[in-house]
Amino acid sequence: MSARSSNRRLVVVTGARGYIASVLARRLSDRGHALRLVSRPLKKGRIATDLRIESLEADLGDENAWLSLMHGADAIIHLSSRTDLRAAEVDPDGDDVINVQPIRALVRAAAKASFAPKVVFASTVTIVGTTHDNPVDERTLDHACSVYDRHKLASEMILREATMQGHLSACSLRLSNVYGLGGASANANRGILNIMLQRAAAGEVLTLFGKGDYIRDFIHVDDVVDAFTAAVERDEVGGGNHYVISTGQGHTLAEAYRLIAEQAFAATGRRIEIQRVAEPPDLHPIERRNFIGNSSLFRRLTGWQPRISLEQGIEGFFAATRTRSERPAHQL
Repeated sequence: MSARSSNRRLVVVTGARGYIASVLARRLSDRGHALRLVSRPLKKGRIATDLRIESLEADLGDENAWLSLMHGADAIIHLSSRTDLRAAEVDPDGDDVINVQPIRALVRAAAKASFAPKVVFASTVTIVGTTHDNPVDERTLDHACSVYDRHKLASEMILREATMQGHLSACSLRLSNVYGLGGASANANRGILNIMLQRAAAGEVLTLFGKGDYIRDFIHVDDVVDAFTAAVERDEVGGGNHYVISTGQGHTLAEAYRLIAEQAFAATGRRIEIQRVAEPPDLHPIERRNFIGNSSLFRRLTGWQPRISLEQGIEGFFAATRTRSERPAHQL
């Protein structure tokens, strides 16, 4: 992506306590954008405010809250969601309340506003399901096979229709498997690579289901936040469209685990055991997918491109972990 920002903008970022948001907030701030960081309520009132970064709590299912949040804003990046696949299957109605109702409220608020805000929605490549040709691009047919994916697709469709009606200008970024140091995640069922990186850093055993031959397209969180930044700053993306955000490189889970073990040994001198275990009987079909993405459309429109290979990303994780552990306690 070009180092030049086309305009300095006020950007609303939801899910501010989430994994991607902390990295994204730093990137947008470094590029000169003012930020309105929004989290779901844990307690009443405002969290903190400084000159260019405002942090708020809000009920995103309330259209009046959205009207207040979008006031004066140039763009909204909607990261807030429940990403727990298993929880969504057990409680689809509750998942709809958390993941879809806020989109409906956002659209109702935008219809009342005096301007059409730009909305960048964090979606997922797993919307295409388990049976498709690789690499996957924007022409691949959707076959959402989980509650989580169906709700992501429903949100995309709501935003697309609102864009066609002129209430807002939306695009959806379908992310492949994101990893790398970022904010803490409360969800233990997502981000398998980060879980294994943390285990390796602690010298623990890595557990691999079966042969580990399912293919994933792992993308570093720094490349993901670059994609969100490009989507905010470039008018070429929008129109209610979705874009695949991936590296175009596939790795089996076994290969990824091997890289983790090798880099952990290089960084710490500890040998990490990879233990193969049987797949659990309740493993969802989407977890048995093979996926490689093709982001050529988004790259062509924005100039964005992934910069960090899987090996570089894993190496960087251990380098950063080592740096943190060596830092004096008063600097932590």
